[in-house]
Amino acid sequence: MESHLIKLILAQIIEQDAMVKWDDIAGLELAKNCVQETVLWPLLNPKLFQGVCSIGKGVLLFGPPGTGKTMIGKAVAGEMEATFFNISA
Repeated sequence: MESHLIKLILAQIIEQDAMVKWDDIAGLELAKNCVQETVLWPLLNPKLFQGVCSIGKGVLLFGPPGTGKTMIGKAVAGEMEATFFNISA
């Protein structure tokens, strides 16, 4: 049973070593800034974002296919040196 679950999870990983940088994403400056302020900065400097300075809990990226949502997710994972999981409903 566990090996089956492991295979399912590993199948969802996209390019574990993919290093997408913010400069790789053309345009979308507002979306990139929003994600950096809401996701990256609090993770990199958690002591700055406590109490009154706490920030939102997340960002919803929406739009038609091909607008850069996945690239922004990959850039966040690349900046955090994390694994990017692409899961669609």
